Amino acid sequence: MKGALGLIPNLEQMKEPEARLKIQEIIDEHGLKGTVLINANVVWSKKRILKNLGRIMKHGTLYLRRSPRYVPVGSMLRFPQGGIPVLSKYFYEFLHLTCGSTAHYNIHGWICHYPTVDYLKKFFEKNEFGKRVIDWIPDWYADAKRIVEEIERKLFPWQTFMQMRAKEKSDK
Repeated sequence: MKGALGLIPNLEQMKEPEARLKIQEIIDEHGLKGTVLINANVVWSKKRILKNLGRIMKHGTLYLRRSPRYVPVGSMLRFPQGGIPVLSKYFYEFLHLTCGSTAHYNIHGWICHYPTVDYLKKFFEKNEFGKRVIDWIPDWYADAKRIVEEIERKLFPWQTFMQMRAKEKSDK
């Protein structure tokens, strides 16, 4: 990992947003699986998250089984049982550490709360703190912003197209 990061000239002198994007490119280019932190915050692999998003969109659900059974935990909480998560642990960590979501106890609790692509779309439109995910992430967290922009392009292709058209019209 250190060798791959050594490929970035003047990394120590870069501003954090620029450094995060360069490191993200190296992580994706070399398929690094380790965790890289800057100021105690993870630099995320765009490639890994978007690959998992593609799987989720293909299945339409965050579990492989269409209708998992639910097991009650206490009086208010229930977890799905009997399904294999399509949502990867890596993407789950990105969602609850970066995107304005609580952990919901674990990955199964998160999937129980957001079981389908439609629920995932609603989450990206309005996270658990009432904000659009892209607006929740601070500007210095450039690698996460880049990922969320791409996630939105995939989840909302028509809206992205319409935004591009509006921008083209305003540029004229």
